[in-house]
Formats: sequence, structure tokens, C-alpha cells
Amino acid sequence: MSSDPKHIIIPIFYNHRGAMIFRDRPLRIKPTPSTMQSILGLVNKNSLPKEKTIYQDYFYYGFEFNPKKIRLVNALMGGIFDYFHSIGVTFNYPGVDQSSIAEDWVGRTRYHVVAVMADVRNPYLCAYGYLDPSTNAFIEDDNETNPRSKMKSPAVSVATVKNMIRKGELGEAHIRLAQVQLSAP
Repeated sequence: MSSDPKHIIIPIFYNHRGAMIFRDRPLRIKPTPSTMQSILGLVNKNSLPKEKTIYQDYFYYGFEFNPKKIRLVNALMGGIFDYFHSIGVTFNYPGVDQSSIAEDWVGRTRYHVVAVMADVRNPYLCAYGYLDPSTNAFIEDDNETNPRSKMKSPAVSVATVKNMIRKGELGEAHIRLAQVQLSAP
């Protein structure tokens, strides 16, 4: 542990669908139809495969702050929630439960992980799931696509992300630092 660590707030957003991860760099894929699909496509256009959008980058937002100058909850309510609102993330309950805050040391950085209930106005900004640190692949964990009997509590996804941060599996490659103006009250 360092005497002068770097403090970073990582809000983990969740709702009934699971934990949210942000995505970026969309890439459109035009599928090549098979011979049978091409023949059927002459009669019915709906039988042709549709163009898909895949995302190349999945990440969590992190915000640097100084706990000696501003409290964590004040930083969230002040500049961080305003930043997310400006990119299209809206909140059901902007109040943060103190019991959801976890503080973990990874190297010289102290991560303050906070679970925040949120809904998204622009769903293309995020996906529901988490990263597999061993393969660097996105694992979808979306309750909307699961059958009712296999739905998981969002707390399971949030706990998975917190454990990955605690173990140091989510490094600076997966946490995008955003600059916001945090003013003390």
C-alpha cells in the first residue's frame, strides 16, 4: 500500500436486467447468405440474414477524486452523475446505499466501487454482463434474454465485477478514466 494512492471511483450500474458494462467502437457485419437463403431471398426478403452490429470495446468508467477534498457520495452526486446524464444514462434512484461501497487496493490505486441503480435512455451505450479477464471476451448476462427460470439477481453480476476488481483482473485496459469537474460542497 502506498502513502499517497490514486483514488478512483468506479460506479457499477445495474437494474433488473443485470450489471451494466459500457461499449464502444461499433462494427457493422454484413452476413453472406448461403445458397439456400439466396434462393429463398428472391421470394421472401425476410429470409435473408440481417446486418449485425458488434462492438469491439467493453469497459467501465472510472473517475479520479481526492477523498481529502470531497466525500465519495458528494463526488457521485456532483459531477459524476451529471457526466453520465450528459451521455444518456438516466437514474431511477441517484442515492447511493453506503453498504454497497467497496474499497480495494490494486497496486498503487485504491478503487472505490459503488453499485448504482440505473436505467439507460440510450441502450446502444451499454450491454448487460461482464468481461472474462482470461479471454478478454464479453460474457452476456442479460436477464431479458434468459428464460424466467434462469434469471439471476443483479447482485450476482455486481458481485462478480467487484471480485474481478478486487483480484486485479480488471486493469486500466478495462477501466476508462473520464475527466469531470468535482467541486467540494
